Order: sequence, then C-alpha cells, then structure tokens
Amino acid sequence: MQNSLTSRRKLPASEIVPVLKKGVAAQQAGDFTRAEFHYQTVLRDHPKYPDALNMMGTIALEAKKPAIASGYFRKALKQMPRNPIFLFNMGCAQLAEKKPQIAIETLRKVTLMQPEHAKSWVTLGQAEAALGKHAEALAAFDQAVTLRPDDMRLAVERAEVLVNLGQMQDAADIFRAAIRADVETSRAMIGLSMAHKFKPDDPEPALMTGLLDSDQLTAKIRRGLRYAAGKALADQKNYDAAFTQFVTAKDETGEKFAIDTHREAFAKRKEIFTAPFLEARSNLGSPSERPIFVVGMPRSGTTLTEQILASHPQIAGAGELSNIRMLAGDLGFGDIDRTRFGRSLEKLTEGQARKLASRYLAVLKRHSASAQRVVDKMPHNYELLGLIAILFPRAQIIHCQRDAMDTCVSCFTQHFSETHGYNADLRTLGQYYRAYDDLMAHWHTVLPGRILDSRYEDMIADQEAASRRLIAWTGLEWDDACLSFQNTERMVKTPSRWQVRQPIYKTSVKKWQNYAEHLGPLKQALGSLAE
Repeated sequence: MQNSLTSRRKLPASEIVPVLKKGVAAQQAGDFTRAEFHYQTVLRDHPKYPDALNMMGTIALEAKKPAIASGYFRKALKQMPRNPIFLFNMGCAQLAEKKPQIAIETLRKVTLMQPEHAKSWVTLGQAEAALGKHAEALAAFDQAVTLRPDDMRLAVERAEVLVNLGQMQDAADIFRAAIRADVETSRAMIGLSMAHKFKPDDPEPALMTGLLDSDQLTAKIRRGLRYAAGKALADQKNYDAAFTQFVTAKDETGEKFAIDTHREAFAKRKEIFTAPFLEARSNLGSPSERPIFVVGMPRSGTTLTEQILASHPQIAGAGELSNIRMLAGDLGFGDIDRTRFGRSLEKLTEGQARKLASRYLAVLKRHSASAQRVVDKMPHNYELLGLIAILFPRAQIIHCQRDAMDTCVSCFTQHFSETHGYNADLRTLGQYYRAYDDLMAHWHTVLPGRILDSRYEDMIADQEAASRRLIAWTGLEWDDACLSFQNTERMVKTPSRWQVRQPIYKTSVKKWQNYAEHLGPLKQALGSLAE
C-alpha cells in the first residue's frame, strides 16, 4: 500500500488553466508568493507548459531578476517560438539585463507580428535609446504615440527621449501639458527641470516645492523632485532655498560612503601600476588607435568635450560605456580578494590582452562602423587608466579638469545614482576629490606623455584654441564643425544634456560662489585644492 504522506494527485490537464488564473489573480493583487505557488503547481507536473513558464518569468522580472526571467522566457519560447507575448517579455528581460542590441532584435520581431501593440514600440524605443540610436528611438516612440495619441504617460516618456536628443522646447511643451492635465505630474516636473531654464516668473518651482509636501510620493520620486526643485530655484537665483533642497535630498537618502576604504583601493592601484610594470606590458594590447578615452571627475566638462569631438565628421561619440570596468571585473577588479586584480595583470598574456581589447573594439563598432575614432566618455575610467594603457597603448586619453570647487558643487547639486556614493555630503565629496587628484597625478607620472589635460576654463575662455588642441591630440585634421558643437544631433543622456545644446557660456565659471556660505566643510576637505 502506497504511503499516503508521499502520494499526491497529479494535476490533470483540465485543471491547468484554472490554476494559472488563480496565479495571475494573485500576481495582479501583488501576492507574488501565492502566484509563484500556483505557477509552480502547474510546472511540477507539466514542466514544459509554456504559459506557466512565461508567468514565472514575469514574476522574476518584477523581482528585478532579469537573468532568471530570461531563462523562463527562453523555455517558453522553445515550446512556442512565435508567441508575441513571450517574445515581448523576453525583450523586456534582455533590456533589463543591459543587452539592448539583443533586445532590439527580439522586439523588432514583435512589432512585425503585432504592429498595433504600442508597448512593444515603447520598449523598442527604450532599447534603441540605450544604444544611442536616437533617430530610431524617436521613430519607435512616434509609432507608439500614433497608436495611443491620448496617452499622456506615453507622451511624457517620449518627451524624455526628446530631452536626450536636445529638442528641449518640444519636450518642455509636453511636460507642461502633463502638469496641466495632472498626469505623471512629479515625473513631468522632473523632466521639465531638465528641459527648461526657469525664469523668475515661472510658476513651476513653487508647484514643485508644494508637491514635496505630499505624502503620496515614493522615496525615489521625492528625491528626484527635490533635485528638480533645487535646480529650478537656482535658475531663479534663489540659491539658499535651492541648496536647502539639495541637502534635504541627501539627508533623506541617508547614504554613507566608506572614504577610507576607497582611498585604500586607490593606494593599491598605485602599488600595482608602477612605471616598470606598465613598461613591461606596453606591447601586449591592441595597436588600434580607434578609442578615445575622455576621463575626469563628473561635471568637469567630459560631456562638452565629447560633444566637440563628436562634431568632427570622423569621430563618433559612444557616451558613457561601462565596458572597460566590465573587462577589469573579469580580471578581478572589485573582487573581495583585492590581490586578484594585480595577480591577473601580472600573468596577463598577449593573447589574453588582445582578446579583451577585441571585445571592447566590438562594442565601439556597434556604435559606429565607419568613424576613425570613437569616444568613450565614462568619467570614472580615470580609475583604470593603467589597464587602458595596457590594452590600448596607442589610444588617446583626454583628462578633463575644472576648478575643484566648481566641480564638487556641481556634483553635489546633481541627482546622481547610488554608485556615486561619495556625493552624499560635502566633506566626503571633498575628500574623494583629493583622492581622485592624487591618482591622476600618479597616472601622469607612470604614463608620461599619454594623457592630455584639458581645462574647462580654457575651453570657456577660448573655445577654438582649446578645440583645436583636442582634435590635434586625436591625430585628425581640423574641421570647423567642431566650433558648432551645439548643432550636432546625437543622444546625450548625462546631466549636461542641456548645456551641450547651447553655445559656450561663461556663467558656469566660479558658480560655486552662489552657495559660498554653505561650503565650509567642502573647502576644509579640499584644502589647498580649493584655492
């Protein structure tokens, strides 16, 4: 006789759909544990049932586990390879995995199969934008808007793409329409702050500060709105009130940054990358001259520099690429065992170095197949200039510099991601800047003649002379298009997206003085660099 404790009834095929419906109802109610129970009840006895696999993938996607989600969607598509719902969900997961090129291929299949599905066009636009394909991104969003012309939420999302494209007035008009309609109001106000320089009589800054009193805002939205309000108040020259918003945003987040641990990591970097160490590995990497690395502190002029370079007909701008850090991660950079990175570099062979370099060059090719040079303007690549020098001994490196006080204050007033934890308070920010300055001095010592320093203030004082110096450094002939960089149509997704659409202006020099009475901790931390 079978043990009743171990026996169970197999779920009959006739009950699969009702069980799945219970799972969907639970998921819609936010009870993901219960939903997963129902889906797994089906998969326990019918492990290849595509709808159950798909729904498990959607739970993983909502839990921000896109790699797991992709696995479920892949299994579902194996059973039904042309199911547009499964394909769309797979495209969403691929985009969440930061694989926009693959996501584009998947989502294009969906738009061909279901051209009336607006969300597919929206997600395709997001994937195109992630690759910097601004024309394609806008075309996808335009198609979505055609399908849902009255959807103000979609219009707001499209306006955010317009901001990145530099079409500020069109974007501002949409954001203001959303504010008037009270649709996505907080998001529209945040978008408007990026697209518009507020005048003294503009009503939106007061609306923003008023909205901050609402208890309906999520922590994330509240933080974004505080930065937007701070920027808007600063536009209106209400600097004390603006600074209060920035400080409150930091305090509400409660972020802390382990500056001592960070300085130890920089010291270890200097121990690894000595002049003899780099000289012994000077012939390992790729001979390619295609990459141009623009590095420096955020808000030091890296976006402006890239925009000037990318205005040259033989130079393409790829934006901020994370690939150098990813390659470093493969070698142990960021590992708990801090010795692994150095040990991997010590054993690095020519074949390994060329393979790593080829992977990076393939990324540049996706951004432009024809340009002689491609700019990677990830500011924090300054931390990895030793690795860059090994992988690309003939690549140009441009280091953007700006007045230390201006740089730090500009950072402090920006809504950076959590990866910029050093931006949490003025004292830590100043200490971080000193560590950055010290590491750059080291790179200049061990890589003599490899790095061009480009000062923001020199660019402001004489744009043509500074621009000619940049182009000469790349080895290309001068082109007058570099003087009209604000007219170059390309996706810009950094906080400087507004500035690079304007001609050179001098109001950003010594801008820190607007907040002078609040900056004691920063000045103290910077020491002589604040002078």
